[in-house]
Amino acid sequence: MAEIFREIDEELQQERAAKLWQRYGGWLIAAAVGVVLAVSGNVFWNRYSTQLKAEMGDRYEAAAELVVSGNPKDGAQAFAALADDAGAGYATLARLREAAALATAGDTEAAILVFRKVATDAKPPYADLARLRAVRLGIGTGDTSALLSELAPVLAAGNPWRPLAAETEAAIHLRAGETGKALTIYKSLADDASTPSQLRARAAEMVRALGG
Repeated sequence: MAEIFREIDEELQQERAAKLWQRYGGWLIAAAVGVVLAVSGNVFWNRYSTQLKAEMGDRYEAAAELVVSGNPKDGAQAFAALADDAGAGYATLARLREAAALATAGDTEAAILVFRKVATDAKPPYADLARLRAVRLGIGTGDTSALLSELAPVLAAGNPWRPLAAETEAAIHLRAGETGKALTIYKSLADDASTPSQLRARAAEMVRALGG
């Protein structure tokens, strides 16, 4: 008798399962397919992303090789194309290298424009580095007040580029004939133990050269 009741119970469970499947089966299949697609899509994206990074890395190295081999103009064009195609990280680095290559090629005005674009579009510390490079390229041709104003954010306390910015500030004053102001900054850099050693040595040499 117990066996009969067990069989009846199993049939009821099967019938209930059949009804539940008729009602929710399509949804369960869709959900399962969604999970599979999500997992496979994630795997595909990881592989694609890795492949893309490798491709971008190859293009970056190729552009750098053009500059090193004496073709900075072609290198600048290659970096510009890479920046247009790459994501944010690679794009910023490529723009910085594009500007540097343009400067090497002698197109200072174009280099300054690219550096200023990076200064506007990128985040610290790259934005400040680009701003610093633009100012340094402008020494001798740019307006002194405008250059000092552009440099001001990089001179802020705690900025990682501050020592280089201070050296640049001194160079601007020196180029403008303001030797006293330049000497004061060079002395400050030379006497500051936190100044990077090479920069500190350059500052000390400028102090001696200026008779300080």
